[in-house]
Amino acid sequence: MALLLSPDWFDEASSALATLSPVGDVSALIGYVVSGAPDGKVTFHVVIADGAVRDLNLGKAADPDIVVTLSYSELSEIVAGARSAHSSFMTGGLKVEGDHAAWLTDLQPVRERVLTALQSLTDPAE
Repeated sequence: MALLLSPDWFDEASSALATLSPVGDVSALIGYVVSGAPDGKVTFHVVIADGAVRDLNLGKAADPDIVVTLSYSELSEIVAGARSAHSSFMTGGLKVEGDHAAWLTDLQPVRERVLTALQSLTDPAE
């Protein structure tokens, strides 16, 4: 298990997510901006193609369809399963810019599968 958003976590997450089977046929480039992480602000992006995660990388996405902004503590709760991404969005803890409908509905099955996979490799002692 690795500390959320650490280099080891990104390596483990990339490997784990690459093995997930597709859910539907949705595609999107999603950028994430996470404030308050142990090493400061972390920016990363995820490429979803045909319902599967094809790429997870540190750094800002070029021309993302969606940008998600949240705090490290909010992300920690979501990844741990203590809070849903949808409820975080509804209460303002998670902000979405871009294609809201795609993030809220089309990507939900992919997001749920990804979060389930991430729970098993993320250190809960953060």
